[in-house]
Amino acid sequence: MAKPFHRALRFDLELRLTGDGTLAGSGLESLVTPDAAGRPRGAEHTVPAVVRTAGVAPNLAADDVQYVLGWADADSKPARVRQCHEAFVELTRRWADSAEGRDDPVAHAVAAFYSSGTAATLSPDPTVASKQRVLITVDGVPAYRSSSVAPFWAVEVARRKGGGREGLCLVCGNTRPLLDTLPGKVPARLVPGASNDAALVSINERVFGYDLTTQLDCSPICITCGEGLSAGLVRVLDSPDTTSFGGQDSRLAWWVTNPVKRNPMRLILDADPKQVADLLRSIHTGRRTGEIDKTKFCALTVGGNVARVMVRDWLEMPLSTMENNVASWFTDLRMATLHPDEPECQPLERLVRVTGRWLRGKKHYAFLGAKGADRPDGVQRDLLRAAMRDTPLPPSLLTHLLNRVRTDGRLDTPRAALIHLALMRSPHTPEKPMPGLDPANTDPAYVAGRLFAALDAVQHDAFEGTLNTTYANRFFAGAVSNPRAALIAGRKLADAWLRKFRGPRRGTGINHGRDLDELFGLLDAGTGIPSHATPAQQALFLLGYHHQRAHRFTTLRRRAEERATTKNTDTPHPDQPVTHTAQEIPA
Repeated sequence: MAKPFHRALRFDLELRLTGDGTLAGSGLESLVTPDAAGRPRGAEHTVPAVVRTAGVAPNLAADDVQYVLGWADADSKPARVRQCHEAFVELTRRWADSAEGRDDPVAHAVAAFYSSGTAATLSPDPTVASKQRVLITVDGVPAYRSSSVAPFWAVEVARRKGGGREGLCLVCGNTRPLLDTLPGKVPARLVPGASNDAALVSINERVFGYDLTTQLDCSPICITCGEGLSAGLVRVLDSPDTTSFGGQDSRLAWWVTNPVKRNPMRLILDADPKQVADLLRSIHTGRRTGEIDKTKFCALTVGGNVARVMVRDWLEMPLSTMENNVASWFTDLRMATLHPDEPECQPLERLVRVTGRWLRGKKHYAFLGAKGADRPDGVQRDLLRAAMRDTPLPPSLLTHLLNRVRTDGRLDTPRAALIHLALMRSPHTPEKPMPGLDPANTDPAYVAGRLFAALDAVQHDAFEGTLNTTYANRFFAGAVSNPRAALIAGRKLADAWLRKFRGPRRGTGINHGRDLDELFGLLDAGTGIPSHATPAQQALFLLGYHHQRAHRFTTLRRRAEERATTKNTDTPHPDQPVTHTAQEIPA
């Protein structure tokens, strides 16, 4: 739908002309205005433009100052700037003399301006850089909007970019005139990792090309398809259906081949509980609309390297398969929550965020893209691939997350959900863990995690929450990789903690002691207390630790609700432990 060989660019300056080609003002005038945030920004226009290499290549009706007026700055070479300006003037003259521009008053007005020599009389402004863009207007209307611009520019680009040869186009499968280079670039803002506007294909040295060929010899593309794929790629990457988080190495764009009521990618990104529940219900009951049977889901993931586009992933599958994969994603991410106001469905942004560093003093995770966040730059891509393809997470991601949990001393529900996902999809996990507490799971690592949480709960209740340094604060980091030392120390300390439960609180101590005996009995009867845990065992330890805590907090909340319902304000029964809300216990 876009004009061929056009790009959206920002312009800082305007050169105003009259209908007869005379200068309407005193020189260049500023187009810069403050944006919503108060920052100065130029005016955006979609103008004729193609990929520029090291050579001189003027654009039509709007270009850099060095092309439009021949002004050089301290960083440019005067001889090259002169060539740029001469090429721009020559292009304008050919536009006015062409069959497309012969009857166009705008083309003749711009050509008359240069023929009159007025451009040479304008004194260069020392504050203007040679690569600042200038928009030419005639009687207040941008010259590029003239009806003759698009057809003339298409012929001009074909002349420049075409190699004068015909061949089989790999895109459309027809024999047509072929391109030497692609006519468009992707703006750097759309390609994470690109420092300049990026080209999809560029082979300017023989050593880079297949069979020592340059340009597009190894990827023959006709002129029409070359423009189509360049414009289409920009349109897809600049659409609302994209995602790219700060500090990540890729950008994902997706689309469907037919209109649909439910977009599965939006579920991954937003994790709306109601929509997730509707999806799971429709899959389990087999009641899905017929539109998904004839609709395809497509996704493209790109990254950048300086001025090159890297296609990191491409996906095309039936929409029904994609919905099944998304349902599996949320099923594997299910996790018991620590607090009642936590969502069970984790959106992608939160999962990416919790792989970074926890700032204990500020009580939040390092922001996306922040320095020192220690967040893998490919975690967004890894999670999206696992969600869309229903594949395991990379082992390196689990290892990184385990290191972050140990270092930060923090295991919350989103991190536990990621660990659960990794274990659920690992081929080395024969017994898939439950999303909540599983008393039947006697794996030593899982039981050790439960026992560590139980010991921490004993100390918390024994001192009624008034502690400067808890058992978990002292031993958590070491216990993840070597539970034996922490649990042995905890077993000795527990005897002193249990003796603090006297009088009305004696029943709470009895309950805690019974729980500890049962958990230690599971370890003693099996393989004993584990030590030197593998990554999989560390993950199970953390899962057991989280499950035990989530179960405890849920039980305490339920008992508090029951007491509130019965309005029983008497002294608690000796067998009833003193309760604390989940918020009183650090995450």
